[in-house]
Amino acid sequence: MKKTLVLGGPGTGKTTRLLNIMEASLEAGVPPTQIAFTTFTKAAANEARERAIERFGFKKDDLPYFRTLHSLAFRELSLRPSEVFKREHFAELADITGELHNPGYDREGPAAGASADPLLTIDQLARTTGRSLKEAWESSQSMGGDIDWWRLKRFVDAYDRYRADRGLLDYTDMLQRYAGASLQPIAVRVAIVDEAQDLTPLQWDVAEHAFSGADEMWAAGDDDQAIHDWAGADSDRFLSLPYEREVLPLSHRLPAAVFALSREIVGRISRRYAKDTRSADKRGDVTWVKSSEEVDLSSGTWLMLARTRYQLAAFEAEARSQAVFYSTKGVPSVSEKHVRAIRAYETLRAGRRVEGADAEEAMRAMGLRRSLDESRTYSGEELGTRFDLIWHDALVRIPVDDREYYRTCMSRGEKLGGIPRVRIETIHGAKGAEAENVLLATDMTWRVKRGYDRDPDGEHRVFYVDATRARERLFLQAPRTVYGYVL
Repeated sequence: MKKTLVLGGPGTGKTTRLLNIMEASLEAGVPPTQIAFTTFTKAAANEARERAIERFGFKKDDLPYFRTLHSLAFRELSLRPSEVFKREHFAELADITGELHNPGYDREGPAAGASADPLLTIDQLARTTGRSLKEAWESSQSMGGDIDWWRLKRFVDAYDRYRADRGLLDYTDMLQRYAGASLQPIAVRVAIVDEAQDLTPLQWDVAEHAFSGADEMWAAGDDDQAIHDWAGADSDRFLSLPYEREVLPLSHRLPAAVFALSREIVGRISRRYAKDTRSADKRGDVTWVKSSEEVDLSSGTWLMLARTRYQLAAFEAEARSQAVFYSTKGVPSVSEKHVRAIRAYETLRAGRRVEGADAEEAMRAMGLRRSLDESRTYSGEELGTRFDLIWHDALVRIPVDDREYYRTCMSRGEKLGGIPRVRIETIHGAKGAEAENVLLATDMTWRVKRGYDRDPDGEHRVFYVDATRARERLFLQAPRTVYGYVL
């Protein structure tokens, strides 16, 4: 088997290169049903499939192996949906264990995802890396975790019994069962494993067995962006792959100024693949600021990034004070229901008709209750109330602070709804994103600093990922504590 490692830094067109590999395979006579494209998140797998469908005119069924590794294991093991641990099982598990869990975490991430429940994270870390639970717990403690061992042990024992009693498998169970099964390799000739730097040891075992019968295997990724070691990703394995190497040489995203800073950061990483790359043909800008108050968010796209979740509150306050529409960790600053109510109310005030569901929303925001037929439209007269006040005086059920924020946003030309121009995220949550402007807080917490002292390469990679989100301008916010990352 021919094995090739495609090393693609930020903005180098890695996905395009992978599609070109697919195109070359098709031209060589390989049918699409014998090409696999896997990665560890459903969003990434779906994006690759959609781009292949758009570029080559395929249908979804033509690409049966464009899926996550978990989905691949599910398919090959002939499992049923009823056998999978789902969101609704969390409530019952919480009743049994007395632990409140976050069912919204990314169960397809390297271990349990960047915003996972800490108890589940440690359990997944142990199983995906082949460590004992005690070893995984000790690792989490050394990185600043504060979970009591006996609390963790009680939870994991209950979680294991719950799944066993109900015949359920979580995502890691699927991988473990596939890795331990005596199954034939999947009948594909070309296999592509994307974002390979973030695969756990268990995921590597699944991928290498699944595609052991292929003619070609391509692993694509960037070791400089390997920021999920804390969650089980095996960057050492990625750095030790005995594959031929191909480096994508040009970053179409990074301007020269940002590129120069990124080179300074990666130069601090002790173990990495050497890559001869260059910046886009534009200057760009890197500027230091004392606080987020010094940046003007009124135009362009923005990423406001900080190392930990609690640091995002200051960014939210600034975005709100500048009256811009933003999102934090994917949650918009403007309620969709409020926007529907405002639009419906103003439509009715203008003497036009609105859909029943929208009229209900407007009436509810006015403090009125009406049961309306959603299949028809209504006028203000038919609703039996007056619509002569402007919306921010009439919609009294929307909190006053929100009304004032919405009103100021609209007066400044901000569009409420759609995708916000300003996105506020943690560093781990921003991986894969980009914007014209990036504001990066260089503060670290004492726990992060503790991890940095133990494993500086991990933090170098984290700040490299953040800095390379900028397409034009990078603003570095000076640290406010003694724990700042030095640039």
